[in-house]
Amino acid sequence: MSQTPTFALNYAPHLGLNSPDSGMFQHHAGGDPVDQIRFMAEQGFTALEDNWMKARDIETQNRIGRELERQNMTMGVIVNTLVYERPSFVLNDRNERDRLVQEVRETAEVARRVGATYVTTLSGTVHPSLPRDYQTANMIENLKWAGAAAAEESLVLALEPINHKGWPGTFMTEVGHAHLIAKAVDMPSVKLLYDFWHQQIHGGDLITNLDLAWDQIGYVQIADNPGRSVPGSGEINYAPILRRLAERGFDGIVGLEFENPAPGKAGERAVIEAVRVIDPR
Repeated sequence: MSQTPTFALNYAPHLGLNSPDSGMFQHHAGGDPVDQIRFMAEQGFTALEDNWMKARDIETQNRIGRELERQNMTMGVIVNTLVYERPSFVLNDRNERDRLVQEVRETAEVARRVGATYVTTLSGTVHPSLPRDYQTANMIENLKWAGAAAAEESLVLALEPINHKGWPGTFMTEVGHAHLIAKAVDMPSVKLLYDFWHQQIHGGDLITNLDLAWDQIGYVQIADNPGRSVPGSGEINYAPILRRLAERGFDGIVGLEFENPAPGKAGERAVIEAVRVIDPR
């Protein structure tokens, strides 16, 4: 039986960051995703996210969806865009636009099984010769088409700017640029995913960027830097950041998109304690 939530915000542990079988609490709960969800609920977590959901078999997706419903937990982001190593959204190409729309339709089939609304959407890489402003215009136009499909499927495309160090050549790397794009698209089905770890690498100023981009933020993720590890292990002071989220009435999901700080149960317990320390209770 789930316990009363012990956190002020809706934190979402994951079922695997760099591989589908590296769940955040697998040493406490075992390898079955459903057992891991039960353990998360017992610890007071109210959400879940999974970058690998589209790679899981349909039976597993259905089991995850049913368990989330039983635990009264919310499904956070699943990944929408599987093409990110070449130019994609920046192209003025009908075939690519059709592919982007079809990708949304395929993601929606998975999302329905697990009750997901927000789907991580990456920009792809820069065009090697097209000026940046034209690429931005193309992405806005392509998102209007993909966003219309998302609206029909009751999805929200969560635009995630990611850092160029880990993903060289990525087009959309900064929160301000993603905010511009989302605001220009101007659709409820296209919002910004603010990952504080990525933004820290691109210049920091995390709370100011949070306030400036507020009107387009639909989802947030956290990890410390360097190393993409547990909050409290690096240079980001998360307590005031999460306090600002709470003060502004954020009722969305805060994804825990990092690896555990140590192996085994000790590392898993460290995750729970780290979240308790920074949570604005």
